[in-house]
Amino acid sequence: MGSLRAIPSLASGGNDRWSRDSSSTNEQSSSETGNPTPLGGSSIGRVRLEFPPDFLWGTAAAAHQVEGDNRNSDWWAWEQHPDSPLTEPSGSAIEHYQRYADDIALLAGLDLPVYRFSTEWARIEPSEGVFDPEAIAHYRDMAEAVRNAGMTPMVTLNHFTLPVWLAARGGWVAREAPALLARYSTKVAEELGDLVDWYCTINEPGNVAFGGYLGALDWPPGTKTLAAWDAAIDGLRAGMVTSRAAVKEARPEAKVGATHAMIEWEYNDAARPLVEYLRTQLEDRFLDASAEDDFIGVQTYTRIAVNAPGIAAPLTRALVGSASVRKTVLPRLIRFAIRMGERGMPNTRTTDMGYEYRPGAIAATVRRAHELYPDKDILVTEHGIATTTDEERIEFIRDGLSALHALLADGVPLRGYLHWSAFDNFEWALGYGMRFGLIDVDRSTQVRTPKPSARYLGDIARDNALEI
Repeated sequence: MGSLRAIPSLASGGNDRWSRDSSSTNEQSSSETGNPTPLGGSSIGRVRLEFPPDFLWGTAAAAHQVEGDNRNSDWWAWEQHPDSPLTEPSGSAIEHYQRYADDIALLAGLDLPVYRFSTEWARIEPSEGVFDPEAIAHYRDMAEAVRNAGMTPMVTLNHFTLPVWLAARGGWVAREAPALLARYSTKVAEELGDLVDWYCTINEPGNVAFGGYLGALDWPPGTKTLAAWDAAIDGLRAGMVTSRAAVKEARPEAKVGATHAMIEWEYNDAARPLVEYLRTQLEDRFLDASAEDDFIGVQTYTRIAVNAPGIAAPLTRALVGSASVRKTVLPRLIRFAIRMGERGMPNTRTTDMGYEYRPGAIAATVRRAHELYPDKDILVTEHGIATTTDEERIEFIRDGLSALHALLADGVPLRGYLHWSAFDNFEWALGYGMRFGLIDVDRSTQVRTPKPSARYLGDIARDNALEI
């Protein structure tokens, strides 16, 4: 899970004509404009929405967010720094590294048949070129546990974190980073063998570059220049390609693809140049690198509306048309937007992350991915909401799935839905306050308690259908 909590603050004033992504719809559920819709009650008049027979249902987690004590990673070092901008350190997280067997059994009992988890590069290769057999055995045991529970493992090879030895070289701006990722990807694919049929190469590369190398999200390494942003984009794009090739060489039968953070964008004419530039940097350059992937993973949490006043049109054109202006102005503008965006958006229903509540945004981004790559299978690899009100999470799942189901009639090859996340966990710079999980975790006791939303999604998965 990533964070783009700033961009909505770019919306201000103006009455120019609005545009939407071509995939967007003018339809909006009543629940997106007011209070949560009550759930339950009579089934009279309900509609049953059936999904394809081979549709993949499940949930997801990331190693650093759940395992705990990931001491050899760049994120751990970032958390421990005296001037760390983070809310709190990850610490022991939810001890998933020790408790994975029980956690997997819990997911299986909830009828959530796909578990997407990540292998931690910093554990597997703690020193350059030195692979830890115990860490490798651990992730093989995890994959076996998922299989033995009657579930399907989906492995993410890189979910934000890097080994400290690679971070010391500059991380994704290091020229050798793509080749090093490929070597690690080969090792994992060889060791996990036929236990794993689905691989995700890099998770949300656009957010990695934006959040850490432009410095927009308080992520490591904390650089704040356009040059570092562009260099990281190039490194991540190359890493997507080398990692995919490495896995396909080691495990030709596996399905391999990257997972992309995508936004439903809405904007007026004055904002168009800026939005198109941002969308290219955050999304399209990475989607282009997925052209040879077996599938495209789409991850969407909200819509961003950018309504620039007409007087700002010359500025937005200058921002994207002049390299010197972009270099000096754009990084400052984005970081300013971060600070303003944290104040929230007035008169808009929002999640605990400050995002606009927009469960159907996922359908807009899936459609756009399909329009870009019409022959490519698409998986929703993340979709979820930070909330302490589980009824709201159920509503979010229901309305998101309803919007996605409408795409099937249009021939969009949507192959699955994985909810973020399996457990309440460490939400990166924002710490443990953001509750995305289907399963509550009391970190003082490490007791797991499935929420009603977990059983709700499990019922949908078991029936392969949604009733609305």
